Amino acid sequence: MAMLASSRLINTCEFLAHVRRLADQLPAQRYALNLCGNRYHFLVTFCAVIVRGQTNLLPANRGIAVQQQLCDRYPGSYVLHDGCDVANGINTFEIIDLADYFAGTMAATGESPQIPLHHIAAIAFTSGSTGQPKPVEKSWQTFCESSLINARHMLADAVATQHLLATVPGQHMWGLETSILLPLFADICSSAGQPLFPKDVQTALQQLPAPRVLVSSPVHLRALAHSGLQYPPVERILSATAPLDAALATQVERLFDGRLVEIYGSSESGSMAYRHTAEHQQWTLFDGMQLEQRDNTSFVHASHLPGAVELQDTLLDHGNRQMTLRGRQTDMINVAGKRGSLQELNRVLLSAANVIDGVVFRRADAATASARGDRLAALVVAEQADAQTLNVHFRRHVDAAFVPRPIYFVNTLPREENGKLPLNNVLEAFERVRRQPTGRLSRRNDER
Repeated sequence: MAMLASSRLINTCEFLAHVRRLADQLPAQRYALNLCGNRYHFLVTFCAVIVRGQTNLLPANRGIAVQQQLCDRYPGSYVLHDGCDVANGINTFEIIDLADYFAGTMAATGESPQIPLHHIAAIAFTSGSTGQPKPVEKSWQTFCESSLINARHMLADAVATQHLLATVPGQHMWGLETSILLPLFADICSSAGQPLFPKDVQTALQQLPAPRVLVSSPVHLRALAHSGLQYPPVERILSATAPLDAALATQVERLFDGRLVEIYGSSESGSMAYRHTAEHQQWTLFDGMQLEQRDNTSFVHASHLPGAVELQDTLLDHGNRQMTLRGRQTDMINVAGKRGSLQELNRVLLSAANVIDGVVFRRADAATASARGDRLAALVVAEQADAQTLNVHFRRHVDAAFVPRPIYFVNTLPREENGKLPLNNVLEAFERVRRQPTGRLSRRNDER
């Protein structure tokens, strides 16, 4: 493995020395709430926690409230970070104090540590896109076996060291599998940075040698495609966390002169299927993955998983490792006796001219309860667009019953660092904008 940290190449031996040195210094506690932002710091601390026999807690965000909730839920926890606000009264360990460990001056010797396969290396948390986040335990065996499978499918046909840049954080399962675990099990050199804005992504890619791999998400890729910037060639673009539109996939491939591979998975299962979105709508399961349907619920089986994993999406198994994603169970809506999908409505919204970002969702306020079924609303980030224009756009593509009312315009959506949009964040933002007497919103499509 290798990683680019502070424009300097860290090799395997040096990395192992950093891990061993740091592991010796960690507090003697059971759980480490790992909030490191620098990707190399996160990689070293993630591994040092495991070597110490502890478990990484990987929250979806670094908020004070989340820190307090997890430390209360997991007694014997401490916060491990490299510079962030920390909740009062929590035991902390800041690795900025160990900057000399990362200066390359220490002896780089020793063999790889031996980790018990059954050890719970991390507890990840679902994004909360459809409700409250839930914990998912990951053993070291699961990480080892799944990483080897991921490497075969994500890096297929790679014949040289791949230089990887990720726009998603290491704490999220998608960023963890690609930018943290893949470098441990494949010929990958990962960048320590996490650029967010298009210009920063452009600069970071220019600093990486070819062949390049970009790990991102649909919301980030849409911003890159609409930036008007030119980027160096990227041999492979890996996208996950939400369905990607075929038109955007084609645009991204042209922009980066590379191949975009979309990955399907979940926090519970890890990555499990792929597709070339610009050409195919069906997914191909990774080696060793098997689908099972029980009534209206889909499950996945694999030797590296502790048992059958229930999926939040409805999948149609075509046999021969092919499947179709029908959408989340919670995406299905019923309006005036007509059934539809939030996923399809969001696809329509994002295809509208001048829309930068947006989301259609069920309204949660009890006052809107009606015999007509679900009540829909939308939050939209757009330039030179209004609710009436979007209303017309929706009516061109879907039944009038599914046009969201109201449509509010906001400056930004409350997305997590990984690009996901937890439902609670959306509902809170909706309530805030509803209460504003003035502001950047429109009620030209009056509420039903």
